[in-house]
Amino acid sequence: MAVWRCSLCGFEQENRCKPRKCPNCGGKDSFAKKEAEGEAKTNKKKAI
Repeated sequence: MAVWRCSLCGFEQENRCKPRKCPNCGGKDSFAKKEAEGEAKTNKKKAI
């Protein structure tokens, strides 16, 4: 599952699909996928 973060209020939600509306502030289409710390580091190392 992915972690999605609201760009308006910072609310984080774990879900498979991108939420349409933030349950905290009511913002529509305000969610962006939050990268895991380990994923960002491993993606950079794979480029050879």
